[in-house]
Amino acid sequence: MNPANQMIQKIIKLLPILIGSSVLLAQNYQGKISNIKENGLHQIVLSPDVIAATRNNTDFIRIFDSKHNEAPYIVGNGNLKKSDFKQFPISSRNTIPNVVTSVIISNENTANLDNLTLKIANTEIDKKYNISGSNDQKEWFGLVDNQIISGLSESGRTSVEKNFSFPLNNYKFLKFDFLDKNSLPINVLEAGLEYDNVVAGAKTALQNFEQKITTDKNSKQSIITITFPIEQVINGISFDILSPSFYQRDARILINKSRVYKRKNENYREEFTTFQIRSKNNNQFGFPDLFTKELIIEIDNQDNSPLEIKRINLFQSQKKILADLKAGETYTLDINPELSAPQYDLVNSGINLSQNYPDATITDLKNTDHSVHPESGKAFWQTPFFVWGCIIIAIIIIGFFALGLIKDMNKKAE
Repeated sequence: MNPANQMIQKIIKLLPILIGSSVLLAQNYQGKISNIKENGLHQIVLSPDVIAATRNNTDFIRIFDSKHNEAPYIVGNGNLKKSDFKQFPISSRNTIPNVVTSVIISNENTANLDNLTLKIANTEIDKKYNISGSNDQKEWFGLVDNQIISGLSESGRTSVEKNFSFPLNNYKFLKFDFLDKNSLPINVLEAGLEYDNVVAGAKTALQNFEQKITTDKNSKQSIITITFPIEQVINGISFDILSPSFYQRDARILINKSRVYKRKNENYREEFTTFQIRSKNNNQFGFPDLFTKELIIEIDNQDNSPLEIKRINLFQSQKKILADLKAGETYTLDINPELSAPQYDLVNSGINLSQNYPDATITDLKNTDHSVHPESGKAFWQTPFFVWGCIIIAIIIIGFFALGLIKDMNKKAE
């Protein structure tokens, strides 16, 4: 085969790759955001389908209202947490006009404390305060002296929560003295301790995958192939083992890869992670994001019988975004792989990611074509038409040079 014909065949082989790349770039999705019951920040859980549609890149996400205005959001990356509030009773409030307001909080169980959160009615007043501790409300011991609290007003709410730190102690009573010499008293509504609950580590069980288990007697291995219809993010795996009663097996996860070696494409398997399956363990294993459509698990049996596996479970770490939404408004979530990361003020606005926020949900996620939304303001180079145009121009140029090469080869042959 002459070089010209070889070049033409390479061009023909390259066409499906170019076309496939353009189709991949055009994979856009759209869904609805529902369950918005009030104005303000909402937590939105990204389901496995949504994460798969983003190809594990939340930069591609945009949220639009009914007028196609963008609603800003923050990516939680698994760090958004629910917080619980354990209330401590306020045993007394005493005010000496123009001098001091004393708020005594009961710590009946003598818990070790180094901070408390006070819920205070909105005010523009700044206050100096002292904190002391006692076991009998007669003799008091100093903890904090002559500090200032400010920022006691929060827009859209009638109260604000402020955290006060002090040396670790277990006094039965803690007294907050707010000095009233230069201003009226502030209204302390509640006192308590904030702490995060287990929602922060939530995981979602992945569904809709096929598994095939085979045994290689030569290598003394069980080989499990797991396949999804589309690529998914996987962060954990667990095994339900029926038998034998006692076992300890080395195992590893492999993923299929390809590379160019000596000018040829070759497929190979790369080891992603290793672990040990043991009868005394719960056999649950976590690992960093693995974005794949297929994974292979090898289990070394050595001279033992293969494990009888009842079920394999795959998990995805729950990912969330925090968006500023309005009740009664209609919102859509767009996923466009041609976009870059958005720049929102919300990211640097000092939002407390550990606070409780209402949940909103994504529904009716569908593949769509963003080119039907000219109002989205995309530049021409961001559209599929531009990608296709570049591909066609490249094919024409390559074809032109190939034809020229053929003519030169024919002239030399004469």
